Amino acid sequence: MIAVRRTYLPKPGTGGKLAALVNEAGAAMEAAGFERPTIYKGWHGSHGLLQTEQIWNSIADYQASRGAVRNTPGITSIFDKIYPLLAQTHTTEIFEIVE
Repeated sequence: MIAVRRTYLPKPGTGGKLAALVNEAGAAMEAAGFERPTIYKGWHGSHGLLQTEQIWNSIADYQASRGAVRNTPGITSIFDKIYPLLAQTHTTEIFEIVE
């Protein structure tokens, strides 16, 4: 199993809107049949930082999902609203779950 973590840093003044849209995107992913990501709010470091985490059975399952997500307008339309709020592009980290 793997954990896919994405980190989002909003432009100043857009953190609340970003949080609402990331939550909306998670609901849209769940509605499309994907696992709803867990959303974390950073308490130190960069102001307004959000991180999401999704668990996948394998890297192959995760990679197969990328095309499906990109072809789901209910998800991509929300990310079209998220990207302009970011101070920089989001980062993605993939971790193997060992226990």
